[in-house]
Amino acid sequence: MAKLQTIIVDDEAPARNELDYLLTEIDEVELIAEADNGIAALQLIKEEQPDLVFLDIEMPGKNGLEVAEELQKMKQPPQIIFLTAYDQYALDAFKVNAINYILKPYEEAEVYEAIERVQELYPEQELLEEKLTAVMNELSDDNQQQEVDKLPVTTNRGRIKLLEYGKIIYIHTKAKKVYAVTKDKEYEVDNNLTELEEKLSSDFFRVHRSYIVNLAKIEEVIPWFKGKYQVVMADNNNQKIPVSRSKVKTLQQIFDL
Repeated sequence: MAKLQTIIVDDEAPARNELDYLLTEIDEVELIAEADNGIAALQLIKEEQPDLVFLDIEMPGKNGLEVAEELQKMKQPPQIIFLTAYDQYALDAFKVNAINYILKPYEEAEVYEAIERVQELYPEQELLEEKLTAVMNELSDDNQQQEVDKLPVTTNRGRIKLLEYGKIIYIHTKAKKVYAVTKDKEYEVDNNLTELEEKLSSDFFRVHRSYIVNLAKIEEVIPWFKGKYQVVMADNNNQKIPVSRSKVKTLQQIFDL
């Protein structure tokens, strides 16, 4: 049997590297490319026409489920193994709908079992679009019930406020503390930026080690020196935030710059 031509899609380089290493130990697959965001992944997959895609769910710009839905429009869509650190409810949704996935952090045995399922269930590929729709509906219903699109923050009076994601313009670190900035206020957040990357929706993007921005609240992108960028945010101060060189390509792909 020919090797499965495979692409990894994950916005976290350490996670890609870990999976890359595990796949080198599995004879059935051949890794041909990687992508670090959903928009770049769609273009790469359409160009390379792989047999199999390992697809992270939480990514900036376009998440894994949205990418998977787009891929079902291809004449010969690839098999998909989702990569997830989702909560138990989401995992139940995957199990009920027979969606192939592996949990982070990865274990070699689970990766191998997922690949075996791909080989066994290949004839059922045409059912994936229906399964994806069912999963997205279940996750959407659960999100509405739990109101997960709110972030607990601390007011200057010490109260806990539930701040809607849509009101957050950016999040940053200052003096070893983390703050969420709205149009005219700033609130302290208990989570660190790495935790918030996992918690927030795909509308947010970590442009710098000290900043996470709401993509919808970027008013301007300014070319800077040595190929870097700054983004101008829609707060009262029109805050300029630096974009790390490693994040420039993803930002360009998100906004088609």
